[in-house]
Amino acid sequence: MSIERALEKMRQGMESQAVRDRPVRPTALQRAGQIVGLRSAEKPMRRRPTLAIVPFDPEVAAQSRVLTSGGRDAEDPRAAAAYRILRTRVLHKMHGANWTTLAITSPGAGEGKSLTALNLALSIARARAGDVFLIDLDLRHPSICRYLGVTPPRDLAKYFDGDGVPEDSFFSVGIENLAIAGSLAPTDRASEMLASGRLDELLAAIPGMASEPIVLVDLPPLLVTDEALMVAPRVDAVTLVVGETRTRRDALERAQHLLEDFPFAGVILNHASETYGAESYYGYGYRGAPLHG
Repeated sequence: MSIERALEKMRQGMESQAVRDRPVRPTALQRAGQIVGLRSAEKPMRRRPTLAIVPFDPEVAAQSRVLTSGGRDAEDPRAAAAYRILRTRVLHKMHGANWTTLAITSPGAGEGKSLTALNLALSIARARAGDVFLIDLDLRHPSICRYLGVTPPRDLAKYFDGDGVPEDSFFSVGIENLAIAGSLAPTDRASEMLASGRLDELLAAIPGMASEPIVLVDLPPLLVTDEALMVAPRVDAVTLVVGETRTRRDALERAQHLLEDFPFAGVILNHASETYGAESYYGYGYRGAPLHG
């Protein structure tokens, strides 16, 4: 098996796809607003809501390898630098394609997608590149709040069950420009929840909370459940996290096949012993302990 050759093949396919994927339709947030009857021309200007603040637990975050301080103190500066490169590449891709909503998934479990989504959101917020909204839609195995050691004021799963309004689902961990929506308790009703109109309402509410939002969505693994494919049509693009020593080549090829019908933002190489992505694709890695997610 050669994960590097498989990734290079995907990269070449992405380059030709980039021409085909020039934006010719509204963004995912605009489409969500249209679905729930809130077209931008009809939608009244709303005051940005004040988010509840739930400070994260520094010890839990450090144990989870969350880069809450941007690589300072005890955090690995090489990992922080890699995320800065990833942030720049992702933002360039999103701005160039007029994307506002990016979903992050992986072929299987344990390949680092959730930690990647969280650290990328932190890196973008830290750069003040825009207001970042991080949504944990891996409802069967939510981990964003657990990585931060926080209990959300309103559990996202309860929102999908019909409790509350979209704006109340988001909270702050005390980091400027970052809003999070997530759960602690897993649910076996994830498919039913995501198939409801509540997700469209959640996405449609975000433009009323920030003028130029950037939305990152943590999705379940592609080859484990159908939920990532349920959400993929509702976002602007999908990116795939793979593990250098964990992702089988056949799993990568199956994941690529499942994503053929959706705009593809790139591949993030996780658990890497070397940094491949600086030149070839959205890879990141550093020598030492692997990232886990």
